[in-house]
Amino acid sequence: MEEIYQLPDAQAQTVTPQKKPKSFRKIISKKLGLTKQADRVDASTSRDTVASPSREQPVETEDECGLPPVEEREISALNDKGNGFFGNGEFDAALRMYSEALKLLKNPRITMDLELGSEEEEDLGKGMRRFRTARLLVNIGAVHIRRENYDEAITVLEMSMRSSKLVPVESSYYYRSCEVVADALENIGLVYYKLKNYEESSIRYADALVARRKCIELLNEKFTKQKGPKSNDLVLKYKQEVSACKIELANTLFYMALLKEKQDRIDEAIMRCEESILLQKEIYSQFKSDRSYVNLLTTMGRLYCHESVQRFEDALEYFYEVRRMKSEIYGSTHTENSIDLASSNGQISKELCVGWTHKADAQEKMGKHVDAITSYEKVLSYQDSLECGDENNSASIYKKIAEVYLKSHDTKRAITSMEKAIIVEREVQGEESIDLARSYSKLGGYYEIRENYANAVKCHSKALKIFKVLDDKEGASIEHNKLGGILKLSGDENKSMEHYMSSLWHAREAKLPSTNPIVADTIRNVASFRA
Repeated sequence: MEEIYQLPDAQAQTVTPQKKPKSFRKIISKKLGLTKQADRVDASTSRDTVASPSREQPVETEDECGLPPVEEREISALNDKGNGFFGNGEFDAALRMYSEALKLLKNPRITMDLELGSEEEEDLGKGMRRFRTARLLVNIGAVHIRRENYDEAITVLEMSMRSSKLVPVESSYYYRSCEVVADALENIGLVYYKLKNYEESSIRYADALVARRKCIELLNEKFTKQKGPKSNDLVLKYKQEVSACKIELANTLFYMALLKEKQDRIDEAIMRCEESILLQKEIYSQFKSDRSYVNLLTTMGRLYCHESVQRFEDALEYFYEVRRMKSEIYGSTHTENSIDLASSNGQISKELCVGWTHKADAQEKMGKHVDAITSYEKVLSYQDSLECGDENNSASIYKKIAEVYLKSHDTKRAITSMEKAIIVEREVQGEESIDLARSYSKLGGYYEIRENYANAVKCHSKALKIFKVLDDKEGASIEHNKLGGILKLSGDENKSMEHYMSSLWHAREAKLPSTNPIVADTIRNVASFRA
């Protein structure tokens, strides 16, 4: 009986030609022309770069029986070269390597090195061919995805699944065929994700998850059914293979969490993330510096910060853990950059800024205002370092800082931060944007708190002007109400009354109900004047 995860090693074996279903053979020759490539786009496994026993693919024996035998290692070498080209973005070269590998798989005689004699040599040959064909087709689908040829990608990936399903159940490669099915399903799910068809994408990822779990079940079943004493090497190889399958399962769960987050199904996203974390902890109990684990924890922290969850203490625990882990990878001098590195693998990026923004949001919600401001300022510093920085995001961060200062009763600094936000918005969005109007309105409110009524009136007047230009009647009604209140406090009752009446007129035009807080407040103030 062949050992699990053991590559055969020393005997050459002739594989008996296997008649291929006509429809599948036609699809292969017509669709591929035998020139395509490779592994799952964003999560290929290292096991795919290791030579594995060959498997048979149906061929026309009467036309090709005169071909010389092919060694399985030649197919593996072409596949490995293709993976290398794929990783470097050289997709044409990768396709050529995969095409050559597919051509070799059509040879009716493929020999391979065997370490031990096998009790299922014929089935092993068939399973190897179909498994290797399916793997190459997944790789080809991945290339199409990178090139945004989504129709071709789906076609090839579906062919890969059909090839995988031809692997006999009794074959030692049956569980690996389930792994390839999972890869193909994930790639199809990725295609639908890129096409923004999130429901269909979710279905494919769910199917991939089922296939991942089945891989582990089949491995466990195969191991327990083996009779006689099990050598230490056999046990070790079994554990390695199970761990590899669990890594893929954890990755699938992580991808599903990201998809559910995109669909705003936060509870489901958290559930998938938590299961993935448990698997990662089981696998990497001694390797806390694994990058995929760091990215997972960063996502978990972000999900806990969601407004529908608000588990800020838990979120901060994850962020601090990310910080600690990254300091182990990059050294203590990088400790403060841990979330950045977790989000961007050491490169300053928009994801880096998002990670720190979520951390700052959590700190602000928990009342840790000083820490929140420090984190927000770190976002601004990284934003400035981006070659194509998002200036709108910078304005948003300045406004967040202003709100934190306001909660800390530091209105002077709140005003300074809001003024910086306004400068950015004027440069990026122009003089008549809705964001600029709202920022002027907030700044007016800050000045009102400091009883600087003159500047408060100026700010609300600028906001009012923009709302009127944009024909935002509700916004105009709000600004008239605020101006009426400030002028009333400053003693100018006539102008105050004019603004209150204008507020009511705009509220009526906006069809706001009398129960609207602004309308109700305006009515009360008008009534007090008349009394």
